[in-house]
Amino acid sequence: MRSLVVLLTALALAIPSRPAAGLAHEEAVLRSSRSSVAAGDVVPLQGAEFEPGGRYTLRLVGPLREYALEAVEADSVGEFSMDVTIAAAVVPGAYKIEAVALDGDVAARLDITVLPAAQAPSGEDGHAGVMGEDMQLGKRGTAAMARSDDIQIDRDRSAIEWGLIGLLIGAAAGLGSGLLIAGRAGSDLDA
Repeated sequence: MRSLVVLLTALALAIPSRPAAGLAHEEAVLRSSRSSVAAGDVVPLQGAEFEPGGRYTLRLVGPLREYALEAVEADSVGEFSMDVTIAAAVVPGAYKIEAVALDGDVAARLDITVLPAAQAPSGEDGHAGVMGEDMQLGKRGTAAMARSDDIQIDRDRSAIEWGLIGLLIGAAAGLGSGLLIAGRAGSDLDA
């Protein structure tokens, strides 16, 4: 029994949490001078620490909707700068702008709030302290906006990773059950 526990522990430690085939997208960074943008407006976007010459697709991801934005290619030092138009049809709420590599991995994320077209921030930096007073309020007096932090959906794992996670959970449950049974059998012998 002890050798089985040691074997499964060694196996769990040997399995990487991410594919190691040179796909180090986690270091890339998206920045903007604005934290909010009105639907139909433009948001300045800068990328840094991307793979030099790498191609990425930008998308706007919310809790219930996803919008395709634009494609971008990093320069020879892994940077880019561009203006991204947020479509007028985008539903107001909290979103993330994601840069997705050709292999499907999300290389970088940036939080951004999309406001109704009439609710554009007054400051140039997009950090207006209060939204317009004429904004419709929900039943509890809060702005009726979808928020991306209400529903978190991890899209970064492959089917193989989820299978391995399930296998490890099953192995842990089996080992736990085995230890409980062995403990009960040992206590029966003591009595």
